[in-house]
Amino acid sequence: MQATDPKVENTQGDTTGYRPEIRGQFESSGGTMPGVLLLHGFTSALSAVSGLVPWLEKRGIPYEMPVLRGHNGVPTDLCGVRAEDWYGDALAGLEKLCGRTDRVVIVGLSMGGVVALNLCAKKHKWHDRICGCVTWAAALGFCNPLSFMAKPLSLFIPMWRGQDSFCDPECRKKNENYSKFPTKAFVELYDYAASTRKILGEVKVPMCIIQSKKDQVVPYKMSELIFNGVGSSYCERYSLEKSGHELGMDCEADTVFELTVSFVGKFA
Repeated sequence: MQATDPKVENTQGDTTGYRPEIRGQFESSGGTMPGVLLLHGFTSALSAVSGLVPWLEKRGIPYEMPVLRGHNGVPTDLCGVRAEDWYGDALAGLEKLCGRTDRVVIVGLSMGGVVALNLCAKKHKWHDRICGCVTWAAALGFCNPLSFMAKPLSLFIPMWRGQDSFCDPECRKKNENYSKFPTKAFVELYDYAASTRKILGEVKVPMCIIQSKKDQVVPYKMSELIFNGVGSSYCERYSLEKSGHELGMDCEADTVFELTVSFVGKFA
């Protein structure tokens, strides 16, 4: 299924000029505005997603933005970190947020999107409090042609240099993410992505899927994989035209933020 032209007249209530491809019909149960669990990506600093925070605070939306294990420090902090550590840190953030709000929409960038999909798919104490999910370029696959070789390469290449993930050079100047990372940590993410692809059908909550056609890190077709693969009764998919992989920091960040809070607002 092909995405519709994102620049046609919008009919969804936001002002971005982007129309989503839609599957199903959204049914809101009403109630109070849900909180947002905001998850960063692999090698990300919190600044990769924190641009959404003022948009949440302006609307009085409670949120948690946990640091996932090995991040917001130095690259070697990722040594020995496992996927279950990232999942556990996100689950702890969800638990904390559920102490302040009845319902939660999970928003995840790249690896954070993979963690978000796992939180939605797997049963846990707070599973029924999740009412929706927004993925920003969820890392269910990788553009780098050597990615499938990461495991054997990790025996000889301990550190891997990150690739450019911006399209706007001015936005790139603000990048605080790790410029390199332990190869074995990427192997962990690679395997996590593969296992997540197998459980997409267990995701039942309404979905908002955002990715750019110019993504240099995650193949654009991954957004279609999620759109068609999740078991959700409602999905909307936005295809951006100008951004790179770093949707929360690149030239269309405000568009991403507006689309995200618009989706969260559907639940109120």
